[in-house]
Amino acid sequence: KQGRTQQLPLVRPVGEAIVRYLREVRPRCAHRELFLALSPPVRPLSASSISALVHWRLRAVGVELPRIGAHCLRHACARHLLARGFSIKEIGDQLGHRRTATTMLYAKVDLEGLRQVAELDLGRLV
Repeated sequence: KQGRTQQLPLVRPVGEAIVRYLREVRPRCAHRELFLALSPPVRPLSASSISALVHWRLRAVGVELPRIGAHCLRHACARHLLARGFSIKEIGDQLGHRRTATTMLYAKVDLEGLRQVAELDLGRLV
């Protein structure tokens, strides 16, 4: 994001899948970028190409949102991390944000989930 380099841990299965892609699928060329367009001319995928691919795949699996693209994956990541108890600082670090206010835009609370919790009948537990 915004041309800044970010180093994150990589789980072994993802690393193995990337190595397999590099060995078996990715066309041989001088480009250092990981993912390339498969149709000639072979070139790095542009931001709009990546967004179009994400849009196409999310629609294919039935995701219906007002805006679908690569950027919605950042929002989904932030919400998942928030739901799993990560701090806003940790989420911001993951997303590469410099300001907490920016992270707050991404890490929105799941209001529908909160409503469901509020409606739980605790019965004899209370």
